Order: sequence, then structure tokens, then C-alpha cells
Amino acid sequence: MQLVDRLFRTDEWRTVPNAITAVRLLLLPVFVVLVVGAHYWSSLLVIAVVFFTDFLDGFVARRTGATSELGRWLDPVADRLTVIVVMVSLALGDLLNWPVVVLILLPDVLLSLYALVRFGGAPFPVTRVGKVRTALIFVGLLMLLVGHAAVDQWRGVAGSEGLDVAGQVMILVSAFVLLLGLIGHYVAAVIYGRALVARHREDRRAG
Repeated sequence: MQLVDRLFRTDEWRTVPNAITAVRLLLLPVFVVLVVGAHYWSSLLVIAVVFFTDFLDGFVARRTGATSELGRWLDPVADRLTVIVVMVSLALGDLLNWPVVVLILLPDVLLSLYALVRFGGAPFPVTRVGKVRTALIFVGLLMLLVGHAAVDQWRGVAGSEGLDVAGQVMILVSAFVLLLGLIGHYVAAVIYGRALVARHREDRRAG
């Protein structure tokens, strides 16, 4: 209740940027259905719209000053949820190994639970390492999806051997990008974990 009371204590959460973020979240189940159904190009179109709304809500918030406590909490949560949904969708579609999903999810789950229990759901602080990490993981996942889309469409098609090979190369490159993102992910987790421990110690001294 502490988190809910803080986020919805006034009507300031009823803003256009928050509505745009809500649209972004509503598109995620559509993406899941498309990927699992092997409609890769359609799923890429949906995720492009999701990416655009991610830019749009921040742009509108800055231009109009329509900020809120809910928006400051919801935007990074929506970013992480988008990455999680993309990962799980690819795993459900047999395009990504489940151990990779677990390795990426584990730090966020543990730290989020600790923050929720100890601090009532304090949002993750945005750091440069965290931004780079998220970008690498997201780009790697999209490259993986594009690569599989290319292979699925052009494998065995006469005259399209080059496109098939390009798709396979993109899949290999995506693995390298995801590895870099995974390393950054754990570096960011250590930074956030230290921040949580420091805050916990400060609260104990103050209490």
C-alpha cells in the first residue's frame, strides 16, 4: 500500500505521457502472440511502435511539463518489462535459450524484491551503465529476431541465398551483443546493489 499511496496520492498521474506508456504496455501481449506464432516481421512492426512510444512519452513529458510520481516510477518499469517480454517471447518461440533469460532476469528479480520489501518499491536509479546495458540487450534481441525473420523467409528460396546468410550472420552477431549486454547487466546490478546497501545503512543509522 505504501507504493500505491505514493503513486496515486493525487490526480497528477492522469497525464498524456502516462497514457502513452499504458499503450506501450498494452502492445506487449500483441508482440508475444506474433512471435510465438512465428509472424516475425509483424512482431518487428509492433516492437517498432513500442520503441516509438517510449520516445514519445518522454518527449511529451518534457515539452508539456506533464510529469508525475507515477510516470517517474512507471517509465523505467515499462522499459524493463519490455525487455523481459521480448526475451520471454523469443524463448517461447524457440529463438532464445531459457538459460539466457534466467541469467538476465535473476539480478533484477532479486534486487526488485529487496527494494520492494525494504523501501516500498523504490525505482531503480538510472545510471549510464544501466542505459548502455539496456540498449545492448534490446538491440541484441532485435537483431536476433531480424536474423530469424530473414532465415525463416528466405531459406531455400532460389536466388535469396545471400539474404539467408545475412540472417545467419546477424544471429551470430546478436549473440555477441547480448554477451556484452549481459556483462553490463551484472555491472549495473552491482552498482544498484551497493546503492541499496548504502541506503539501508543510512536508514539504520537515522533510525
